[in-house]
Amino acid sequence: MLCKTIKSKRFWPILIVIGMVLLVFGIVSSIRFPDDAHNMNMLMGMFTGMGSAFIAIGIVKLIHYKRTPAEKLKQEQIELNDERNIEILRIAYAIANVIATILFIVMAFTFVWLDYRIPAFFSIGAMCVQVLAFSIAYKYFNGKM
Repeated sequence: MLCKTIKSKRFWPILIVIGMVLLVFGIVSSIRFPDDAHNMNMLMGMFTGMGSAFIAIGIVKLIHYKRTPAEKLKQEQIELNDERNIEILRIAYAIANVIATILFIVMAFTFVWLDYRIPAFFSIGAMCVQVLAFSIAYKYFNGKM
């Protein structure tokens, strides 16, 4: 159990570095684009926000690992890998999967209704990828168990 915590400790500094790269890229690119390129400035703002979020999450997690005693970290890992919590996580993922599929369908119909064909095809494609990934994972794990 402790080795999974160590892997997690290594993940967060990498997330902070990725966040810094995204933050700097978003700010520098936003400055270089002209003011009339609103969609590109919005995209760079999204990169900046995502980078800031990655940095904040990484710092909070590193502080958590530094301040929490090793025994409590072991207990958290045991609780995380408890069968009941794993089943709750699987149910939550299943519900989120169904809701995401419904949202892709609603988005596709809305885009077609608004005469936005390309975004409609993107949402239909995303829904197909999601269903395909589910089918492949289902067949793979059904064969293993």
